[in-house]
Amino acid sequence: MISTAKNLLNNEKGFVLGVSILISAILLLAGILALHTSNTEVLVVRNEGLLTREFYRAEGGAADALENYNTEPTSWLTDDFLLAGPQSAGRIVTSYSPDGLAAATVEARCIEETGTSIPGLGNTANHLPRLRHVGPPPMGSGFSMKYFEVRRYGVTATSSPGNTQVQIGAWKVFNKY
Repeated sequence: MISTAKNLLNNEKGFVLGVSILISAILLLAGILALHTSNTEVLVVRNEGLLTREFYRAEGGAADALENYNTEPTSWLTDDFLLAGPQSAGRIVTSYSPDGLAAATVEARCIEETGTSIPGLGNTANHLPRLRHVGPPPMGSGFSMKYFEVRRYGVTATSSPGNTQVQIGAWKVFNKY
C-alpha cells in the first residue's frame, strides 16, 4: 500500500496535461474579465456621450432664450410678461435645434426677493436666489445709473429627454421711466 502511494506521488505522467488545463482556465478567466471590462467601458463612454449631448441641448436652449428673448419661438420677454410683475411673471417656451427638433424646454421668470413660486413652472425654476428684481446697472457696464435700471431674470433650460438642466441668471437694461 505504501509503495502504491509512493508510485502515485512520484508519477509525473499527465502532469503537462494538468498544468495546461490550469493555464487554459486562467487564460479563459482573464479573457472573460477583459471582455466584461471592455463592455463596461463602452457603456460608460456611450452614457457620457449621451449626457454631454443633453447638456449641450440644455445649454443651447438657455443661450437661445437669452439671445432671442423677443423672437419666436423662444420669445418670453413679452409685454404680458413685463406687465405681470416680478412675483407672477413666468413663461415656458421651447427651443428647437437647427433640424427642427425640440432641443430644450425653457422656463423664464423674474428673480425677486420674496421667492414666490409661480404656478406652472418647475421646482428648479421656482427656486432661484432671492435678489431685488430691479437695481442699478453694474459698475463698468457703460450704463448711467441716472437713466437706466437693470432687471434680473432666471432662465432654466431642461434638455428634451429631461435628464439635464441648466440654470442661468441674466439681467437686461431698461430705460428708467
